[in-house]
Amino acid sequence: MSSIEDIVVTVTIDAECDYDPNWIRSKPLTFRSIQEGLPERLQPAFAEVGAVPTYLLTVEVLEDDACVQTLRSLQGDFELGTHLHAAFIEPQKKFFDYAGVDSPDFQCSYPPDIEYQKLKNLTMLFENQLGYAPRSFRAGRYGLSSQSLRSLQRLGYRVDTSITPHIRWTEPNATVDFRKAPQQPYYPSDEHIDRPGAASESTMFEVPVTVKPRFMRNPLWFRPWFSTVDQMKDIFRYHVKKHSNQRVLSINMMFHSMEIIEKASPYPQNLSEVQYFIEQMQEALQWCEQEGARFVSLNGVRDAFQTSTDLSR
Repeated sequence: MSSIEDIVVTVTIDAECDYDPNWIRSKPLTFRSIQEGLPERLQPAFAEVGAVPTYLLTVEVLEDDACVQTLRSLQGDFELGTHLHAAFIEPQKKFFDYAGVDSPDFQCSYPPDIEYQKLKNLTMLFENQLGYAPRSFRAGRYGLSSQSLRSLQRLGYRVDTSITPHIRWTEPNATVDFRKAPQQPYYPSDEHIDRPGAASESTMFEVPVTVKPRFMRNPLWFRPWFSTVDQMKDIFRYHVKKHSNQRVLSINMMFHSMEIIEKASPYPQNLSEVQYFIEQMQEALQWCEQEGARFVSLNGVRDAFQTSTDLSR
């Protein structure tokens, strides 16, 4: 018998500049992803189904005045947070012209004081441009460590969503291993990002990206284009069954803003494929609601779990 009383579904979106089909930033640098994608495609699509997205903003977006104006005038329900590609901000900033470049660095590969200053500068940029402090975060390339969480906590963040259970990521300068991380939200321990620790009001809360493990194969992501609607339904059912002893269950869909702009990523390459992406996303979200789920922002996931005494272990 299931103990689940509340299923919360959130959509977390890395909101960035446009890329090209090879997953390199566009040259010249463009921002259709933000200026057109958010107000004209994503927000109307979310409004139709009642979803509450969380857009996680990169340095280049926050530095662009037209993007900031778009964000300031965005209509509907949403949350804004930050997303760090560490090579794009001081100290030890590597790129000043972002066009045509990649950003492979994991932020957690930098010395702790340098990483903290990078996060602080990103946070201050967000505050200066939007007028309030961000409370949600995802690391670029998912490159987060326990030290990263301590820095985020010092800066007033409440929720991170960098953990991808069952997956190990490797870049030239570092490796992060989340293969043993919890599948459901938790308060990470102080020393081990992939292990639950003591819960408190001031502790960072982790909301993992929702995936389903597969034997000898890459996990399935609860993510349009990567998975069909039927596969996303199967991932949902897997979590309901696997975590039936919890009072609150989290489903966290993720993707990038440029995925709904044709030829701005390796994914949709024309308008019909963009429309297919959006329709598949909406169908999966609507089905979740029919199964009893409700939509919340990223910080809304933390709020839902705080009302429950049963935090995932």
